[in-house]
Amino acid sequence: MDQCREENEFKKSFLRSYRRIKRNVATLSDQISELRATKMGVSCGIGDGMPHAHAGSDLSDYVAKLDELIREMNQERYQLVQAAVLINRAISEVPEGIERYVLTKKYLLDWGWGRIAAGLGYSVRSVYYIHGRGLHKLRVPEEWKKETEEAS
Repeated sequence: MDQCREENEFKKSFLRSYRRIKRNVATLSDQISELRATKMGVSCGIGDGMPHAHAGSDLSDYVAKLDELIREMNQERYQLVQAAVLINRAISEVPEGIERYVLTKKYLLDWGWGRIAAGLGYSVRSVYYIHGRGLHKLRVPEEWKKETEEAS
């Protein structure tokens, strides 16, 4: 029983990896927006039209930080696409259509149990049962297992 529970938790971790990466992308996007808004704010300058030494370093620091955040977000977006492809492939190999539906809505579209149940016309308890069957049939790709082992 414990081995089955551990296996299901591992599968859920695999399926949740998409949402985790998606949150990281959203956070980075918010940070970029905040950085841009801060830089666009009113700056108090001398106003004589002459260049001043401190202005160059402020701008270069801003550009460097912005570039770093954009690169990081692009890496996360790439990982997001990779995770979506792996998860979608694993879910598509589950034989039952209703189980695929529940797994897709739960882990790729981030639907709650109630919304999934309403979409199917089933009770939430029935959706839990279908989810459990789907998890049992789901096979985690070997490449994700290797990535997880390497990260540990």
